[in-house]
Amino acid sequence: MKTQNKSYRLILFLFILTAISAVYCKEKLAESGHFSISISAVGDIMMHDSQLEAGHDPKTGHYDFSGMFEPVKTLLSAADLTVGNLETTLPGDTALIGGYPRFGAPDVLANNLKIAGFDILATANNHACDTGPAGFNHTLDMLDKYMIDHLGTYRSKKEIEENRFLLVQKNGFRIAFLNYCYGVNSMPVPNGAHVNMINETRMIQDIRLARQQDPDAIIVMLHWGKEYQRKPDADQKQLFYLLIREGVDVILGSHPHVIQPYALYMAPDRYGVAGPRLIIYSLGNFISNQRERYRNGGIIFNFTLEKNKEQEHGQIRISNIHYIPVWVYRRDTAGKPDFYILPIEQYLNNDQMIQLSTTDHERMMQFYQDTKSHLRESEKQIKRFNRNFTE
Repeated sequence: MKTQNKSYRLILFLFILTAISAVYCKEKLAESGHFSISISAVGDIMMHDSQLEAGHDPKTGHYDFSGMFEPVKTLLSAADLTVGNLETTLPGDTALIGGYPRFGAPDVLANNLKIAGFDILATANNHACDTGPAGFNHTLDMLDKYMIDHLGTYRSKKEIEENRFLLVQKNGFRIAFLNYCYGVNSMPVPNGAHVNMINETRMIQDIRLARQQDPDAIIVMLHWGKEYQRKPDADQKQLFYLLIREGVDVILGSHPHVIQPYALYMAPDRYGVAGPRLIIYSLGNFISNQRERYRNGGIIFNFTLEKNKEQEHGQIRISNIHYIPVWVYRRDTAGKPDFYILPIEQYLNNDQMIQLSTTDHERMMQFYQDTKSHLRESEKQIKRFNRNFTE
């Protein structure tokens, strides 16, 4: 026990030392006129019936989903900004809690996500209206309560007109975030409320409004594409070209529930400013009960924005682009499921505290190999970009 305590104190000391060193380095860089901000993005955050069962304590009637995120908490918290797609509502009414096809999760999920490290959640997706007007509004109320920035859905016309984009100021950066979806499964949008739909005219207007605030970068989160298709379709590519033409710097995709490729280009916008443009077409599932091949996991997609003090908009650099494959592990014990988001590369040898059966380890490794193979060309493309534009 004494040895364990010493080991724990050593790990804690090293973690604190690393955090202090990171802050010190950022302060020194800022003093020199160099600024950077690290961003982590994940895909679909879903709550199917079995996940709700896993988080429910029948003795107390309370819910807690924190254990699902514990294995990736350090990774999510390491970034300056962590963003994701919240693909469930938080209706507040226990009668509306449920999984597919109309997703409604307990309020505590918002707190669990905040503690796990999330700073921004996109809410414009095809399940935004699943639990009606009360659920629509209560979702945003809970995100406000737990101080998670959100965008994409709005309680009133006044709210959307005052928040056409989310402006985040951190580490010397001004970043404008926007979020749109293809539809809401034919569900009615509550009277007076608003969901940002993919509409080229409206999106161009929003981007131009955002540009008036002189942001260092514009990031668009899109809920688009075809479900379960591992490559982007023609509509996704066409919209990507339109958005970078309008000056968007980064596009983060969700909805297909599988991972789609990413790429970095040097491209000019309509204003004649050439800069790096980063896109990942789909981040895959971050947490769900979809167990099929390709759908049972996703990635934590990481990148860093950099600038010098004297640079104007469009002159940022996008660096340190990499991803961490994550697999959703479901374990059933005495008839009750448990879920964990596992950073696969920490579990390659199956020697961590959470032990996988041989079958589950094989499934995880299949997802890992599928992901590495699928994104190999993306990794090569980033290396070619870096050789051509940064060396």
